Amino acid sequence: MDKPVIKPIHPFPARMAPEIAFHVLKDIKKGSTILDPMAGSGTVLRTISELGFTGIGFDIDPLAVLMSKAWTTKVYQKNFIRKAEQVVREAQELQAKSIRLSWIDEDKPTKEFINFWFGQKQIRQLRKLSYLINKEKGVYACLLKIALSRLIITKKNGASLAADVSHSRPHKVMNKNNFDVMSGFILSCSRIAKILAEKQPKGKVNIKLGDARRLTGVRDNSIDFIITSPPYLNALDYLRGHKLSLVWLGHTIGQLSSIRGDSVGAEKAPDSMDKVDLAKSITKKLQGFHRLPSKEVNMIYRYALDMYDLMKESFRVLKKGSNATFVVGNSSIKGIHIKNTTIVMEAARKFGFQVTSRRQRVIPDSRRYLPPPNKAGKSILSRRMRTETVITFIKN
Repeated sequence: MDKPVIKPIHPFPARMAPEIAFHVLKDIKKGSTILDPMAGSGTVLRTISELGFTGIGFDIDPLAVLMSKAWTTKVYQKNFIRKAEQVVREAQELQAKSIRLSWIDEDKPTKEFINFWFGQKQIRQLRKLSYLINKEKGVYACLLKIALSRLIITKKNGASLAADVSHSRPHKVMNKNNFDVMSGFILSCSRIAKILAEKQPKGKVNIKLGDARRLTGVRDNSIDFIITSPPYLNALDYLRGHKLSLVWLGHTIGQLSSIRGDSVGAEKAPDSMDKVDLAKSITKKLQGFHRLPSKEVNMIYRYALDMYDLMKESFRVLKKGSNATFVVGNSSIKGIHIKNTTIVMEAARKFGFQVTSRRQRVIPDSRRYLPPPNKAGKSILSRRMRTETVITFIKN
């Protein structure tokens, strides 16, 4: 079977390598239902669709859910471009006083956030597009939202006053911006339409906003295969960049902060300290991390409990005799090497998962979806995430 060439439609700071998903899924029997409980950019779900499987995906990040939905939507190129042009025409005719975006206009922190990160010209244009796109209920609603997001989640020269938004490291570099949102939106829609039209999705994929630690709506023993890549401990704060577009897609800063604080890999202590003994049993084989300050130790304990809940739900929904593959990256915290693979494997063993295969691959500094190397040839992220391990478990 030839490896499919699947082009992404939106930037994402730590995309799973497509070849991993393809390698794992190429021998899965047709008709299987495959779950990615932490969908991220949607690479796994897009691969599932390309190979003709039925897929189910979850993510706690609203922008990740939109990416996956858009990436697995069949598009009629001319119809979508016509829709985009219609939206722009209607936006240009709108009067500013007729626009009300309640999550912005009635929320001071969100309004202040937008005024800090965006120029006045872009705010006026984005308000018009946001007003129309967020009312859209048709088949192309998610594509229109992702097209708008692509104008903001950029490395540079986007609709905001920031740089490095696509690497989830936004920093303000301008006080004024000449970027034209309307023409940029048409180009963004055209780019998405071309990518999807060249390679239409084949399988049926259902993506939901939800938490991998609580897979609501997925029945016990109903999944044939699981493949996912949990967020790496302390590696990337996805919502730090994503919130710049999500504030235009109906979300307040308060809502996004709440999601950010509850995400797997969040740099905080366990929500319930009475579970620390469980976290200690999962991390007992880790070496050296107790030399870290208590804040970092508690962060590791929280990650261990997150992996425990992920494995609990994965074991519940997976059919007996079926496999689950996890792509896990190790980390470095203040010079201490943290083997996240050990945490994942110990959490899995709590429920009777058995390892069937384990292989390690080096993450190259030049990999396209990681931040660029610094002058010394090493990116900040590469010092945290040097390798990733592909681990497959079986539920006996």
